[in-house]
Amino acid sequence: MGKITVIQTGSTLVSPAVPNRNTRKSPLAYTGLFQRRSNRIEVPVKCFLVEVAGRKTLIDAGWSAQDATRPLRHMGFGLWFASQPVMEVDEAVDRQLAHLGVAVDDLEAVAFTHLDCDHVSGIDGVAKARRLYVSREELEQADTPDPRYRKKFWEGVSFTPLEMQADPKAPFNASCDLYGDGSLVAYLVPGHSAGSVAYIAREGDRFAILAGDTGYNRASWEKLYLPGPVYNKENMEQALLWVHDLLEDERCAGAYAAHDPAVAPGIYEF
Repeated sequence: MGKITVIQTGSTLVSPAVPNRNTRKSPLAYTGLFQRRSNRIEVPVKCFLVEVAGRKTLIDAGWSAQDATRPLRHMGFGLWFASQPVMEVDEAVDRQLAHLGVAVDDLEAVAFTHLDCDHVSGIDGVAKARRLYVSREELEQADTPDPRYRKKFWEGVSFTPLEMQADPKAPFNASCDLYGDGSLVAYLVPGHSAGSVAYIAREGDRFAILAGDTGYNRASWEKLYLPGPVYNKENMEQALLWVHDLLEDERCAGAYAAHDPAVAPGIYEF
């Protein structure tokens, strides 16, 4: 039986346009510019401990403990302004893993969906995992002068690039089988960012989707609501439709998005 432990590393205050860009007219509304901060909404920031085929893999790392004690210094003003963290120190993923009795050495890997601040900031607590996976496409984009990335988070960290292979069944014809046995497969979904991936975890005939920011909640997939921050709108629409179709499969145990308030922290078996 597969198991997913949903770990919430606090939350973030963002514009309502972040989960659904239709709430504002401006395509840059998700940044919060020219909006009252009192109108912001609070959305959870989650990562996921996936246990399939006898391995433990952490999907994303959420906020760092530093985002509880010195968020502005850790994130820089721009990222802090757009995505202000709300958390306690003990909500950092490494503290929560320790509470669960899971040491960083127990992790086969930490696999990132992408390198936005609320997914990679907590890397400082799990950097000693055996492998740290990121798509090569995301690493290449993060190496450009793109303001959405803060290289300081992973300074001195050695990433293992996900090497995508041609896959006609993948939504963008590219996937990477992390362990070579189909238990955890990364699918390139370059909608939210240039190198975003979604993971599918399998145990027997059952599977679950770790969507990252390819959708913020069930409405994203049922009504195809686009999030505010997108790299490519057409790609995002295609990726959301892919998740929608997977959810129609009776073997699918569900989709887990990083910011879905409807999925409570806890253990989910499939």
